[in-house]
Amino acid sequence: MKFRAERSEFADASSWALRTVGARATLPALSGVRLEVQGDRLRLSSTDLEISSELTIPVQAEADGVALIPGRLLGDVVRSLPPAAVSAEANADRLHLTCGRATFDLRLMPAEDFPALPEPGADAAVAVMKAEEFARTVAQVARAASADDARPVLTDVSLEATSSGLTAAATDSYRLAVRTVPWDQGAVHTALVPRRALEEARRSAEMLGSEVRLALESGQVTFDFGDRRLTTRLIEGKFPDFRQLIPGGFERRLHVDRADLMEVVKRVAVVGEANTTSTPVTLHLTADTVRVTAGSGEVGQAEESMPGQLEGEPLQIAFNPRYLTDGLDATGTEHVVLEFRDELKPAVLRPASGADADQSKADFLYLLMPVRI
Repeated sequence: MKFRAERSEFADASSWALRTVGARATLPALSGVRLEVQGDRLRLSSTDLEISSELTIPVQAEADGVALIPGRLLGDVVRSLPPAAVSAEANADRLHLTCGRATFDLRLMPAEDFPALPEPGADAAVAVMKAEEFARTVAQVARAASADDARPVLTDVSLEATSSGLTAAATDSYRLAVRTVPWDQGAVHTALVPRRALEEARRSAEMLGSEVRLALESGQVTFDFGDRRLTTRLIEGKFPDFRQLIPGGFERRLHVDRADLMEVVKRVAVVGEANTTSTPVTLHLTADTVRVTAGSGEVGQAEESMPGQLEGEPLQIAFNPRYLTDGLDATGTEHVVLEFRDELKPAVLRPASGADADQSKADFLYLLMPVRI
């Protein structure tokens, strides 16, 4: 294998491939990045057996071939390269790399030990989304997924694809985030996708722009960005019927400035009990005022009031402050609407109608369980 590449392209490709290198690999080959030159393209691949990544960049190739280089070593070398073209030549067990006046002679790993990466099947259900829309959907929904590995189904994000749109949902049993995005070129499939894989795909979508092609299959999903792709295994299980959790109607509706409420909640919540973020904040709602209180006997109390318009009878309801601010942050619009039944029933947070052009095309809600006080 022998090639010459632009330093910026080679460094960017290496950094991207390093995201899915096995950090605690039981198989030594999983800690490496596979380099393959074929024609005038260099393909870089890595996997931790849950998520795999592949991408290609153009190179000036003199000889085809394959090499497996330790990922951590590749990352350290790439970060230190001077601003010059990169030349690389591999033999049986060494990669000789030159960049400007710097040279590296790097020990390789047995390339034959690297596992074959999954390929999208010919019968995969394929859908296409704008990268910006995909990234926003993941950013809004994935934060509600559970971090408790004891309940693996809740650590996933449910993707329901139809011919007209995609519905993404996540819950940790205390909150639920759901976003439905319409599309013109869709597919019909349902998949439970690990949150980590979706976050990696989101970062790629934000960085690369353009479009994301989703290839949905029974055991895996592939996110294709043109010259690079991510593939992840799916977790088996049945996702909760989240639509049954959403109340059919509400007796009270609060219209409020999103950023103002988020700042007030954060300020008041600082008097929570030491070493915990679960001390609730209480919203005291009247016709034109939102009073937010929090505190504990050991630390103290705090309160702050702000304007808000309440439709319906006054209400006093408490929430976990982090869950509430997560929902407000996810909404991202100037104004939001919070809908309530009573102090013990789930509340629903939505963007205010017509809040912005993006939200008029997509439907987003964030359901939040109250805290008993």
